Amino acid sequence: MTILNDQNFKKFIEEAEKPVLVDFFAEWCPPCSFLGNIIEKISKEKEMQDKLIFTKLNIDESPETARQFKVEQIPTVMLFRNKEAVADFLGFMPEEAVKEWIESGLKK
Repeated sequence: MTILNDQNFKKFIEEAEKPVLVDFFAEWCPPCSFLGNIIEKISKEKEMQDKLIFTKLNIDESPETARQFKVEQIPTVMLFRNKEAVADFLGFMPEEAVKEWIESGLKK
């Protein structure tokens, strides 16, 4: 999983050849850790790797990007396609719900 930060975020999103899932998290956030484990597991599935790029951004280390996208609660997950955020969700979701959210977001 690619780690994004304030310095590389914009360029990464703009140059991505596939949609990009961004997991906005913080080390001190237990729900972020639980969701992060689920996203990590999903990111290892070949079918999902073919569809999108999985990334993470620590909001404590990259506050500018978090502010730019109005991330006020964590975990927040956003899906970017063609350089724009097309879907997002806040809080914890189980694995199947995350997969359904990804599939729905890819259709937008």
